Amino acid sequence: MSFLFLEKSLDNVSNRYMLIVIATKRARQLNRGAKSQMESRHKKPTSNALEEIAESRVGYRVKEEDAPKL
Repeated sequence: MSFLFLEKSLDNVSNRYMLIVIATKRARQLNRGAKSQMESRHKKPTSNALEEIAESRVGYRVKEEDAPKL
């Protein structure tokens, strides 16, 4: 099955690694009973999470790293 929204998800997230981390965390939330942000035709939480990211329904923020201590 081809995920058409996967490329659209990459446009909303800075890199592929970040996309995987965000999708994994959101899929875990959905699997534990969190309410979906949109109606989806997919049954799997991972597919739902990627679709939510593609539609910009999931927000995230990047934690700023502190300067290394010498």
